[in-house]
Amino acid sequence: MKLCVGTSKGIVILDPARGGTPVMVLAEPSAIWCIAQDAEDRAVIYAGANGFMTSGRGRGVLARSRDGGRSWTDITPSLGTDEDVWALGAPPDRPGEIFVGTSHARLFRSSDRGLKFRECLAFQKVPGRDRWTFPPPPHIPHVRSISFDPNQSSTMYVGVEEGGVFRSRDLGDSFEALNKGIYTDIHTIAVDPANSRRLYATTGDGFYLSEDAGAAWRHITDGLTRSYTVPLLVRHGSAASVYTAAAAGPPPGWSRPAGADARFFRSDDNGWSFQPIGSGGEGTRGMVMRLREDPEAGDGFFGVLNEGTVIRSEAGRDRIAAIASGLPPAYDLAIIP
Repeated sequence: MKLCVGTSKGIVILDPARGGTPVMVLAEPSAIWCIAQDAEDRAVIYAGANGFMTSGRGRGVLARSRDGGRSWTDITPSLGTDEDVWALGAPPDRPGEIFVGTSHARLFRSSDRGLKFRECLAFQKVPGRDRWTFPPPPHIPHVRSISFDPNQSSTMYVGVEEGGVFRSRDLGDSFEALNKGIYTDIHTIAVDPANSRRLYATTGDGFYLSEDAGAAWRHITDGLTRSYTVPLLVRHGSAASVYTAAAAGPPPGWSRPAGADARFFRSDDNGWSFQPIGSGGEGTRGMVMRLREDPEAGDGFFGVLNEGTVIRSEAGRDRIAAIASGLPPAYDLAIIP
């Protein structure tokens, strides 16, 4: 098992069994914000980039690897050459399919591993999208999260920063808004594998839970001592838990001496309450951008921080250790053979 880590300066492939020693470093693609893997062939990886970490507008913003991240091909859709990529999603049981969420809140779909793309035009017709925005200039909203119901992969959820949560029951041919009671600065959406009616969302105003398939949301604060939530991981089976991480405030404050002052949290009651995890009792300076399930540990996970650290949870679920540090700012990762 290796880790393919996407950073602001390219790809780093790590071997966690060797103390996080870099196996390979690639400068192209030059910057990565988000990563997704094919449903069938885990060596097929997609990587997207945006202006959050680089000013490389005009260069390719979407790349594909067929060999576990060791080489890459630019597959930026011709329809989206003026777009940045903010989210990627692959349906769990549909090999070859990939959805791409971009700036200007656009959504693209490919059924042949990125050889051809078409835009999901129904997303352009969602009522109220003219009011979507984003705080920093030029106030352009973007698709931040694409997720699928693991029990019915034709149902997908799209999160817009800032615009809210939207569901499609036909893989992007139509959409409905699910924004009753939720703060619309959406970062990540997840469906509980044990109950498709239970949805989770991280936002700029904390953690939200729905138990009626998004008809209404509850703002969860029990045990969460930070308010700016970003990553989200839902584990099922014998070690069923919900994990997130939260910063003390939004990104403009992360450059201060204390940084993001972020903490890890775990819920063992389906998202109704949380408890902090990790040793030391203090926040991390870097913000946790993504959490991925560790296939070699029944209750473990990997994560990346925007200060260039890769972490792994250890036995007992309450211990978290850095397995690599000193990398460029890291934003996503994939587990590869």
